[in-house]
Amino acid sequence: MIALGASDFLISKSWWSVWPIALWSVVFAAHYFYRKARSVDEGWAQERAADLHSKSYDASHMDSIVERYDAKPQGPVEKPKS
Repeated sequence: MIALGASDFLISKSWWSVWPIALWSVVFAAHYFYRKARSVDEGWAQERAADLHSKSYDASHMDSIVERYDAKPQGPVEKPKS
């Protein structure tokens, strides 16, 4: 791609090579995102979440939120009658 751009600049100075380079970039990005999406699974998501959690500056705050969420009663919650 660099050679295509350089030859276009040195020979014609019209910048026609921008369009093939842009098209190639879009196709390459689509391929990358497709492959990345196909390789993600539940294990990767849990590992990534644990990694982000360990690097966060407020891990104790997040832990307290998880503890409060786990302590909440499961199922429908009835509102008190006023």
